[in-house]
Amino acid sequence: MGFTCFRRRKQCVCAVDSTGVKKRLPLHAGTLAGSRASCYNNSIMNDKYFDRRRKIQKATRKLDAFLVTNPINVRYLTGFTGGAGCLLIAPDGDTLLSDPRFTLQIEEECPGLNAVIRPRNEHVSQTLRSLLGKTTSGKLGIEAGYVTLAQKDRLFEMLQHWEAVPLQKTVEEFRQIKDKEEIAAIRKAVHIAGEAFHFIVANYFKKEIKEGIDSSESDFCNFLEFIMSKEAEDKSFPSIIAAGVRSALPHATPGGTIIRKQSHCIVDWGCIVNGYMSDLTRVMILNLNDKKLRKVYETVLKANEKAIAAIKPGKTCEEIDAVARNIITDAGYGKHFGHGLGHSVGLQIHEDPRFAAGDKTVLKPGMVLTVEPGIYLKGWGGVRIEDDILVTKTGCEVLSKNVPKKFEEAVVTL
Repeated sequence: MGFTCFRRRKQCVCAVDSTGVKKRLPLHAGTLAGSRASCYNNSIMNDKYFDRRRKIQKATRKLDAFLVTNPINVRYLTGFTGGAGCLLIAPDGDTLLSDPRFTLQIEEECPGLNAVIRPRNEHVSQTLRSLLGKTTSGKLGIEAGYVTLAQKDRLFEMLQHWEAVPLQKTVEEFRQIKDKEEIAAIRKAVHIAGEAFHFIVANYFKKEIKEGIDSSESDFCNFLEFIMSKEAEDKSFPSIIAAGVRSALPHATPGGTIIRKQSHCIVDWGCIVNGYMSDLTRVMILNLNDKKLRKVYETVLKANEKAIAAIKPGKTCEEIDAVARNIITDAGYGKHFGHGLGHSVGLQIHEDPRFAAGDKTVLKPGMVLTVEPGIYLKGWGGVRIEDDILVTKTGCEVLSKNVPKKFEEAVVTL
């Protein structure tokens, strides 16, 4: 009998069979959802979220079930963006647990996926006990990096016959390799961010410098994020705009410093498209004749370009970090490069793997990482140049190649 999901209720799933008769599929104690597995029709079988969940189920096949509680991982596996929910994955099917606020949203975002909407006054542990069975025993995997000890204790007070099995980054490992849709979203996020930066600098900032208008870091930040908001869902993170000596702060908060009165200004920004993020950094040069600035800038640029040139499948993340770090160290600035060379981007702005000492992850096609060497000198300022890089079968692609970064191209004075 070919069932397709129709709607969800506490302790049951309502479905329509092939004859058009509405039926109630009870969630029996000791099973996850009775005939739940048959709720997947042919179109759902080919759905990307279904395929992702089956990969996770295969990776956790030694367990009886796996509870996904990290909202980012729930989204990756279901498409649900509500945040307040968890996903139960098991051999006979999957169930999304949430509350009444998200009933309609789940129907819209997760068609075909089994869902249980718990009453407002019911803790998720009680719902799980109903799903898993009061006396049933087994091994339940939990996300060790996202479940606190207090949450674990409360959960397994209700699941006394179940054994907790902590798992480390099970879903995150699959998220490292982006598919075509994910890459397209990141590519668009990079494009929107780059175009917004270019638009502001070319059409407004240069004009303001010429007319002597005192735009502050905060002014530039607000305008940049406003322009991005016209096409993007949101900014990837609070933009970092740091001019003059404040550029020595890698994560400076925009303030009242007047940009045009400084020698240079770091701009670190990005935006979100379909949940996927971009992350770029460029330096606006306001003093073309500053010899120290040119030396530091050219050193960072060389580290950036050489590291990118070394990226290809089979290389390890720490090898790429070493390429950039050695260049900066040889130039005498090694102790002033205090962070890793880069990180992966995706549904989160900082994902694994990372270009950093000790990260032995082997690069594979489909990974998207930043390359962002920097030099930070107290009392003078800093320089950081960041690109978003896609690892390909033969090497890599610079997704941010249309955002200029040569020293002369970074000069914004007329």
